[in-house]
Amino acid sequence: MLRDLTIQNYRCFKDFHIDGLARVNLIVGQNNSGKTTFLEAIYLLQQQHIKAVFDVLNNRGEKSHITIQSAASSQSVNRIKYQFEHIFYGHQITSNRSICIQSQHEEELSIQIQANPKNEQILIPPDEELGTQVLVWELIVYYNQNARVEISLLRDATIAKLFSGSQLTEINNYRPPLETTKNNFNLIKTTEIAFNELAVFWDAITLTPKEESVVAALQILEPEVERISFTSNPSTDSGILIKMKGQNHPLPLGSMGDGMRRILSIAMATVSSENGFLLVDEIDTGLYYQTQTDMWKLIFETAKRLNVQVFATTHSWDCIAAFQEALEQSEYSSVGKLFRLSRRGEDIRAVEYTPDELSVAVRQSIEVR
Repeated sequence: MLRDLTIQNYRCFKDFHIDGLARVNLIVGQNNSGKTTFLEAIYLLQQQHIKAVFDVLNNRGEKSHITIQSAASSQSVNRIKYQFEHIFYGHQITSNRSICIQSQHEEELSIQIQANPKNEQILIPPDEELGTQVLVWELIVYYNQNARVEISLLRDATIAKLFSGSQLTEINNYRPPLETTKNNFNLIKTTEIAFNELAVFWDAITLTPKEESVVAALQILEPEVERISFTSNPSTDSGILIKMKGQNHPLPLGSMGDGMRRILSIAMATVSSENGFLLVDEIDTGLYYQTQTDMWKLIFETAKRLNVQVFATTHSWDCIAAFQEALEQSEYSSVGKLFRLSRRGEDIRAVEYTPDELSVAVRQSIEVR
């Protein structure tokens, strides 16, 4: 379980440290305080694969398609530009600011991205029609201080070469590697999870005790739910069916509201993260405030039982109050903690609220967001 996290020169975090992390952590703060970036940092640290870097760029829309003119003909060549500058503090790649994300308690858990300036002219194979280009940056990604990946960037910020271990990829239109994330690590964004991703979760859950936890989650919103099933229909909702008590025919999930799909996604991701990590951005999205206490109770119980560490964000007071109420009613009072990200100028720090402090804050309506 991750006990602490240090983030340096990654996006809005110049020099940030948080300690005393719990099994279930709720991260709050104003807009642009770094909540989503905090989740990204954990994602990069735990995945230990270059694909994670491209994932965060893709999720933020930090890539663009550009067209350049061939040096040997009048034809145009399409390339993808990944905007690496945005992951560096100040939105600028500089040689004196390396990104560092690490745990001080776990010495073998770190990622560092170092930028080295270059001024080299290189020929871009295999499409030699592009001719000679200027190489301006070399990004070196270190995992646990040894395993490394090298990414060479041209003047237009497109990728010229990527070294991973002893393998060299020379590319004009780079596509990230296809390896999947760790089986016990799941990231739930504010957007819907696709049907095929939910179906993969379900394949590992169905006919196991974990299926009961998923049904219990759906019963938070609709107590009459008895069973859930997936069909071969690959559409967003119509391939997920719900069996209701006293009804002979199942209902499509899509007919039951966005909240049902959201809590289904959270429940399936939680039980699929056994002995691992679950990250949820804006966990309250689509959920009515009166159901959130029961949701937190289920998360506390499941995280404890399956050894899952949860990191979730919110800016909702109702979600905070529900978190506090569920924590107060939990038999494990230390299972959850709330941290507020407080920003003053360039400085962002984490303010921890113990269960007792959070209880007082909620009772007296003291602002903690």
